[in-house]
Amino acid sequence: MYAQTWQKWLRVCSKDPGSPIRLPGSLAMLTGQDIRALGAISACWELYAGSDPVGQAGALAAVRHLLPAVQPQCRPFARELIACSLDWDDRDRLWALVNA
Repeated sequence: MYAQTWQKWLRVCSKDPGSPIRLPGSLAMLTGQDIRALGAISACWELYAGSDPVGQAGALAAVRHLLPAVQPQCRPFARELIACSLDWDDRDRLWALVNA
């Protein structure tokens, strides 16, 4: 159920002309492993959004460890998922912390 939520959110945002979302392509380019890893990353962003500083640090560490499981060309999907749990303006700040 949760995987469908983040996938649906990305689809809706990508079709909204007012959305600042920048996807590298359609969701069809994702492999099964990408989908599972992005689902886990989406859960990490949700954990970050509702945690104290210790939980936030753990969520960021988990995203850093999960990113290699996503194809390099599909990693921008993980960046855009930040706004699913947080705000659009959080994307650049948080992405810099996990994609260094």
